[in-house]
Amino acid sequence: MTLISGGLVWRLVYFQIMDSERYIAHGESQRIVAIDVQAQRGSILDRNGVDLALSVPRRSLVANAGLVEDPVQTARALVQIIGGDSEELESKLSSGRKFVYISRQIEDRFVDAVLALKLAGIYSQPEQGRVRPDGDSVVAVIGRTDIDGKGISGLEKSYDHLLSGENGRKVVERGPRGSTIPGGEYSLKPEKNGTTIVSTLDRSLQFEATKILISGIEKAGAAGGLLVAMKPSNGEILASVAVERNEYGNVKQVTEHKSATWTFEPGSIIKPLTFSAVMDEGLASEDSVRKVADEIHVHDSDFSDWFDHDEAEWSVSEILHQSSNVGTILWAQDVGPALLHNKLKKFGIGSKSELNFPGEANGILLPVEKWSGTSLPTIAIGQGVSVTPVQMLTAYATIANRGLKPAPTLVRGMGDDVEVMKSTEKEQPERIIESRTAESLVKIIEAVVASGTGKRAQVPGYRVAGKTGTAWKPQIGGYGEEEADRRYIATFAGFFPVEKPEIVALVVVDEPSAIADSGGKAAAPIFAEFAEFAARQLRIPSENEKLDSSLTERVLAITPEQAQIINNIADSKVVLSEEIAGSVVD
Repeated sequence: MTLISGGLVWRLVYFQIMDSERYIAHGESQRIVAIDVQAQRGSILDRNGVDLALSVPRRSLVANAGLVEDPVQTARALVQIIGGDSEELESKLSSGRKFVYISRQIEDRFVDAVLALKLAGIYSQPEQGRVRPDGDSVVAVIGRTDIDGKGISGLEKSYDHLLSGENGRKVVERGPRGSTIPGGEYSLKPEKNGTTIVSTLDRSLQFEATKILISGIEKAGAAGGLLVAMKPSNGEILASVAVERNEYGNVKQVTEHKSATWTFEPGSIIKPLTFSAVMDEGLASEDSVRKVADEIHVHDSDFSDWFDHDEAEWSVSEILHQSSNVGTILWAQDVGPALLHNKLKKFGIGSKSELNFPGEANGILLPVEKWSGTSLPTIAIGQGVSVTPVQMLTAYATIANRGLKPAPTLVRGMGDDVEVMKSTEKEQPERIIESRTAESLVKIIEAVVASGTGKRAQVPGYRVAGKTGTAWKPQIGGYGEEEADRRYIATFAGFFPVEKPEIVALVVVDEPSAIADSGGKAAAPIFAEFAEFAARQLRIPSENEKLDSSLTERVLAITPEQAQIINNIADSKVVLSEEIAGSVVD
């Protein structure tokens, strides 16, 4: 027994250390097969550590065709259990190859049923299958893998080099019928498991955004739409959803990350960016006034406001509040093409973002030398320029940040141990607009939500700032000659709470029906519903909650009677009387 044991040890040492390659070559005729050992692919988590994609054990049926005694009968027996084409399977089993796949990553009951037949040359092999616990709810962002576990889209593709790890290598010695000989597996190279990626997505926000968007698109009678939300302070994308109406008229989520890959003409939501150039150049302040007619002729085209009005003297604030095309164009003419182009470029319009997402689009912002006579007025009001949703979202995050542009990202960090996760390096925010300009723009677009075209974006208890947009949708040959032929893109971009923004979101509604053909009617309500849920989910305190907290912190000493009065006030949400206010100190 000692001699036998010593022989086995020497055999292993000789194989692994002294002459493995020669041993493998010799072993071909001795039923020895060298195979890859798949590394455990890293998981993708949401920002709170919830699994969005992970690998689980699977089994595949494989064959050593050289050991198959009767390919025809073996193929027929296999087809009875796993299905498929008998002739195709017979061809595989007749190839003489040492390793061929019969069926990959199938249910255990099928594998067990096949192995119970004890067919010569047929055996199972462990593999890994990629699963997404939430189905396709986040597949547009996290992406997919192929059958071999290689990332082919989304984050799975972008970070495949980290997620995939390094495969190992081993040799397996099998008996005459394909069964593994005890002690007949030898490792040549151990596998190295992949790295876990922690995304910026919030699973709950993503799920709710999908429900809200589908409902909103159905109400608007639209062809589709999207909603993307970001944490403006650091550019982390919290939710990103796109939906389309299918051939049966049902609105369903799509598996393309359209926030990065799709482009559209933004319409009036670009106007705050135009005025940022005006105000940064010192040409105007929010109170600067000029005469605005309801129509203006530029080059060979007429541009009008969306509503009829007499010539009036309007401030910059009023122009944005009423979303006047003519007023915006007049100020844009003062800025000129070069400065407007440069400002939009700094916002990221016309260039891929820092997202590093497969298939991300550039958008279109032509160089100034290619502008026509009508390029300045059209671009100033959001036509003749195309953007991705992420670009527009980042622009509004810049305004929310009082002029500092965050780098959009989908990854918070990575590491084998999430508890000691290494955060991804974030670029320092770049100042795009002057802080005083940003403060003015915030004030103006807060008024747009409070009493202007964005009133439907209001969220009870919170100060919201934002801008509506309605743009003609390009078609073959132009925008449509007649009003009845035109299609629209309705948008709303905004953020809250104004004083310290926690959420910036963009809603785009593609081809809404005539009853909801504007950003204020179609997009703003979707923003409001999502923002209200996000406020609860992220525990963003409302104005009333801040007041209650402040009062609680300020009360130092009170009588039981006063305490009862304060509790009653808190319950009824009324203002403190002078009597009670006298019992609190700063």
